[in-house]
This record gives sequence, C-alpha cells and structure tokens, in this order.
Amino acid sequence: MSSTFAPANLQWLGVAKEAVYGTAETAPTLWVPVDTPTWKPTIASLLDTNLRGSMGAEYEQLLGLRFDTVSFKTKFYLDSVFFFFRSLLGLPDAVTGSSDPWTHTTALQNTGNNGQPAGTTVFWADAAGKVWRMPGAQPVSVKVTLKQDGLAEMEVTYVGLPSTAITPPTNTPTTSLPMPSWNTVITIGGTAYDKYSEISLEYKRASEMIPTITGTQSPFAIFGGPVSVAGSFTGVYQGSTDNDLAAWLANTQPALVVKTNPVGDAVHYLQQTLSKVAYDDVAVAGTNKWMEVKSTVKGLSNTTDAIGGLFSPAKIVMLSPVSTAI
Repeated sequence: MSSTFAPANLQWLGVAKEAVYGTAETAPTLWVPVDTPTWKPTIASLLDTNLRGSMGAEYEQLLGLRFDTVSFKTKFYLDSVFFFFRSLLGLPDAVTGSSDPWTHTTALQNTGNNGQPAGTTVFWADAAGKVWRMPGAQPVSVKVTLKQDGLAEMEVTYVGLPSTAITPPTNTPTTSLPMPSWNTVITIGGTAYDKYSEISLEYKRASEMIPTITGTQSPFAIFGGPVSVAGSFTGVYQGSTDNDLAAWLANTQPALVVKTNPVGDAVHYLQQTLSKVAYDDVAVAGTNKWMEVKSTVKGLSNTTDAIGGLFSPAKIVMLSPVSTAI
C-alpha cells in the first residue's frame, strides 16, 4: 500500500444551529477560522472476560456507547463570536433594531425546551477529502482570553452525537477581521479601568451524554447541564485603594463589563456582562518590575443578566450588521 499525506492547512471548520435537535444540518451557516482543531470519538470498550477453562484473561472485545468531541481555538470574528456564547448559554438570539447596527442578545435559558440550548451541527474538514459531521452538539466550555499584546481569542469544546464522514460542502471562508484585545474597555463597578493587561473568562456547561438503549451506539442525547463562569484578571496594582483588593476585602461583588470592538469600528462590538462578580483571591506581587495585582473571580447567577427570566451568570450583547438571529 502506498501512503499519502494531507496538509493540515487544508482543514476548516463550520457550524450550524439545528432546526431539530440531533438532526444534522446539511452545511454550515458559519465558517469559523480555527487553530489546532481536534476531533475525537470516545467509544466504550465492552470486554468479555468470562472463564473458558483457560488461563487467558480477555477473549472478545466489542464497541459500546459512543460520543464525539470537537475542540478548537478561534479569534473574535464579528460574524461568529456571538454564536458560541448563544450556543452555550442557550437563550435564543433576541434581535432588535430597525437598521444596522442590529442588537443580538443572549443569556442563560431557564425555561422552554427543558432549559436546553438548541443543538449544533459541527463540521470539521479533515484535509484528506472528507468532512466529519457531528450532530446534536452541546458546548462544554467557551474560554475567552484577552491579552494586551494579542488578538481576542476563545477556546471552544463541543460534545456531540457520533459523527459521520460526508462529502465536503463548499467551503466559504469568512472575510470578517479578528478583533485585537487592546480594543477592549473593561468596566468594574461602573468605572472603566486602564490598569488591566490580561483577562480571561471561562464559561462552562456540564454537558454529557444521556445513555439509553436505542439499538445503536448513539446516546439518547447530549444533556446541557448547569452553567458556571470563572475568570482571572492581571493588572497594575493601585495601592491600598486598588479596586480588586477592595472588592475582595469587602465582598462588594461588583458588575464586570468587557466590551471589545473591531479595529476602526466604533459601532459594532461584542460585550460580556457579569452583573455580580465575587472575588475568590487577590494576590499582590512584583519582581524586577512594577507591582501587579492578580485576581480570580466567579460570576454569580443574578436576575439582572437573566433577560429570559429567573437567573443568569452573564448576558452577552453583540451589535452587528447582521439582521437575522444567530
């Protein structure tokens, strides 16, 4: 057999919101530029170790229940960044406005559809001639990282039903530009600060497969469990009146707003709002440079961010030239 190879640069990734959970969409609605995409099937091994009058220990092995995962890194692109927040938090995109910019808003879905986000079909082109199409996907994690010297970045992981290899749909790469981290305004407790050099926020959903006997290796569905948000800040220490130190010592639980714009565009943006942030730790240190303050926080569920009712740890707003729900 003569082996060949596939250039990794020919990979691409797309996503589509499912009209019916678990029913795969035929093609992506969004093409997402990605770094280090990884597709992985997870299959239980069913091992026969029954005694046969022999000193052997293991005799037969069959394949059991299967689910797949897709993980990747991407940047803040105006046409796709909101999709991943909406996919994890679950509340359908509430589009308002009469002209550009259109306002897209999502938060935690608590009622309707059993509190479950809409399913996502994830498409990963393996660069070897096929696309692996994973239906019924739910996010496990969306981690946002903003560093002063880099582009606004997010890491995304989906868990889904078993994938199938299909003929690749037409690849339609985005023309949207990435957003730089420096074009971000960080507001805590209603005050905009210029002290921060790095901020990360990780939105997690306890998504996992629901195992049932269905006549196939596929699970019944992927369950979208409860959502939590945790983060960290690094900034220039402001002394005894430092806002992070003061909020930790007094447990004031201020609101956090992180607003990121594309370059040269003051109209469109992606805004993350956590209206109730609790500090878990604040450390002040410095070696051969300026004093820094490093904080770890969590977003507490609150009624202010819960635009769909009850509670939500965050609200995501995007102003976009797109008028249709994402």
